[in-house]
Amino acid sequence: MLSDHIGQGQGDGPETGAMNTSNPKRREPARPAEGLQRVVFVPKTLGRAPEAGQLADAGIALHEQLAQISTLADNAALLDEADALVVELNPAVPSEMEAFDRLVHQAPDCPVVAAVEGLTLAHARTLLKTGALDAIPLPFSTEDLKQAIEPARRPARPASRSAPAARRHGKVIAVVGAMGGVGTTSIATQMGILWAEDARVALFDLDVQFGSAALFLDVRPGMNMANLLEDAERLDAELMQSMAAKHSSGLDVIASPTDLTPIDSISIDSIDQIFRVAVQAYDVLIVDLPTVWTEWTVRVLQRADAICLVTNMSVPGIYHARRQIELVDANGMLPKLRVIANRAPAKLFGKVDTRETETVLGRKIDYLISNDYPTVSSANDEGRPLKSIRGNAKVVKDLRSLRDGLGTMLAAEGAIA
Repeated sequence: MLSDHIGQGQGDGPETGAMNTSNPKRREPARPAEGLQRVVFVPKTLGRAPEAGQLADAGIALHEQLAQISTLADNAALLDEADALVVELNPAVPSEMEAFDRLVHQAPDCPVVAAVEGLTLAHARTLLKTGALDAIPLPFSTEDLKQAIEPARRPARPASRSAPAARRHGKVIAVVGAMGGVGTTSIATQMGILWAEDARVALFDLDVQFGSAALFLDVRPGMNMANLLEDAERLDAELMQSMAAKHSSGLDVIASPTDLTPIDSISIDSIDQIFRVAVQAYDVLIVDLPTVWTEWTVRVLQRADAICLVTNMSVPGIYHARRQIELVDANGMLPKLRVIANRAPAKLFGKVDTRETETVLGRKIDYLISNDYPTVSSANDEGRPLKSIRGNAKVVKDLRSLRDGLGTMLAAEGAIA
């Protein structure tokens, strides 16, 4: 239910599981016997696993490691050595659910099991929807664990093997307008063009009813988002890249559907599968979203590493931006939100005074994009980069600052592959 996603604020559960990762405590197990499943258990406190002898009799070699959920997806060595990962979390804490969701989808080669104290059917259903292999109660028994990880059983690894292939863990930037007509697609397309200068970048137009990204880029895709949604289950990185239209800048584009698509016809499962593949195929994924809030748009925002809320400085724009900010905050996603004021009025000397606007918003404006209607209109009409029309324009400099600022933000969370 949409209310399940929108109605949860940051205070809906106790903040548990804050851990020190600078020098995490770790129990190093003896080298597991041949054929045992290697399981890493990430609890909030040590000593909650079943007895080692019972686990060994069940064919399981388990060790416990304290770590923050948010850091696990970047621990390639741990994920490569584990046949399965068991993570303790509290589904009532939005930040833990968000970190768990990202772990599941950024580490698709390592099955993840959720361990929950006071596990309910509703918790299990929610966790399975994220892509968890299973959900088990805490404390769990050897039999609970065995049944949960049995689908993940793999052939024993050889004692000596070559280094694993590098995983690409692309970053997702969701761009959403406070309301229609504020320039969301212009910013998404031109930012994508700039980012494509030195990274593999895709723009997904998920405004499935009124998307214009392909028009603004003057590309004529043979396939579009409807095809991705229909074929989500058989997608892989190579197929996804082959379905994208290619802009002259190097930007890949998945256009919105050509036929009007019911906004509620998109399933969360399809969205999960598409993003699971996309972050393996691209360094940066820019997603142009509709302004409406549905279960699947909430899912995209949860999956995103950064959320760009685009508004203008009109009274309606600021009013609707304030409402969007409140919804983002209610879902525990405020730390990754960046507010962009588009078409900021030109000022000959000094900076634009945003104090009154920020007072109404209840937060600062992170980026100002200058108003240069003739240049932006020409770029959109011709499908050209702004930089090729007026390379020294203030709007181009502003968009570069936006790209660089987001890049710094994402790099602080983990280097872009």
